[in-house]
Amino acid sequence: MPQIQPASHCLNSYNRFTLGMLALLLSLGLQAQTSTERDYRGLPHDEVQKKMVQRDWQGALIEIDEYLIEHPRDPQMRFWRARLLETLQRKNEALEVYQQLSEEYPELPEVHNNLGVMLASNGQLDEAKREFELALRNNPLYAIAHENLGDILLHLARRSYLNAEKNGGKSAQLNGKMQALQPVLQLTLPKP
Repeated sequence: MPQIQPASHCLNSYNRFTLGMLALLLSLGLQAQTSTERDYRGLPHDEVQKKMVQRDWQGALIEIDEYLIEHPRDPQMRFWRARLLETLQRKNEALEVYQQLSEEYPELPEVHNNLGVMLASNGQLDEAKREFELALRNNPLYAIAHENLGDILLHLARRSYLNAEKNGGKSAQLNGKMQALQPVLQLTLPKP
């Protein structure tokens, strides 16, 4: 998933450096979220990135949790924590972190996008749609959120067609739409 760009109320030189790096990483996407041995600098965020590159999910999570004891509002670390919780199949905890981040930092489109993906995977299509729309309101050029919103709209269309059929709307045209939609749905989010 994509990187987030944190908001900061106090911009000391470390925070300005971090914000600059995070903005750069944001523009490069998820692949840029990781770090290589070459650019490891020993800062807490770098240590977490190093562990993620090494696929040491549990070690990265420990680093994050230790860091968050003294810096509990750091949105980047919290975002990574949610991603790691997802990776470790701790979905409810990840969902809770995303929800808290979306309330505290409503301007961060990546948080809304990832929250939307989790809600969609839980079958909460209307809530997921709202989150993707919030992501796009904050960043209208966010391609992944556009794609995810499109996937949700396809599933909402399927739901509407099924409701139409259930309420007596059986017609060749409706049946044709439902059949045409099926192959596309196979390419989208898991069925709710």
